[in-house]
Amino acid sequence: MTEPRPQTESELIERLRAIEVQAPPELHQRVNAMISEHAAGDRRAPRPTLGLRWAGASALATAVAIVAIVLAVGGGSSSAPALTQAAKLTLRPATLPAPGESSSRHATLTAQVEGVAFPYWKDRFGWNASGARTDRVDGRLVRTVFYRDGNGRRIGYAIVSGGAPASLSAEGGRWVQRRGSEYRLLSVDGTQTVAWLRGGHLCVVSGRGVDGATLVRLASWREGSESRA
Repeated sequence: MTEPRPQTESELIERLRAIEVQAPPELHQRVNAMISEHAAGDRRAPRPTLGLRWAGASALATAVAIVAIVLAVGGGSSSAPALTQAAKLTLRPATLPAPGESSSRHATLTAQVEGVAFPYWKDRFGWNASGARTDRVDGRLVRTVFYRDGNGRRIGYAIVSGGAPASLSAEGGRWVQRRGSEYRLLSVDGTQTVAWLRGGHLCVVSGRGVDGATLVRLASWREGSESRA
């Protein structure tokens, strides 16, 4: 049965507050600020005529509809695993063999997620693919490739399927800009981690005993670009 439409501004506001859709905290804050500002304006302004009052209600109804759509769209991305969840996968053991170097796409491996390929780092940086694993988190495929260097250090590189999350925000950490892109550098369970968007997908690189500068350098490398830090 169709839910009855709100008949007053108060009902519209209550309906908006009742929308249970996952969205970025920043958006929720903006919505609440808009509602508070509207309520404060009602208290300050003289009581309008019936026609003006319903005109205001109509405008608010339009705002509610727009915000609901925005929240719904934002909610569509919110099912992506939090970057901390993806980061933890990069520290787990490999369960699959390492993918080989691609013969058709230079400087990449044969493994990929929805067209976003994992990089081939052996010749340039000395990090050789050593294993892989595939997981599902919140219904999304998360593929991880592991690399080792000559000193025995290991890092994991995870790519999440299904498009980017609504936000890369996380507690702590800082933003780093490199080669025109932004990278989120933070610590997850005491391990340096870098998260960023690549080809519309969340990517995460982390490794115990590997410093953040090295992780950002690897994450930001593109074939044909300078490899200096």
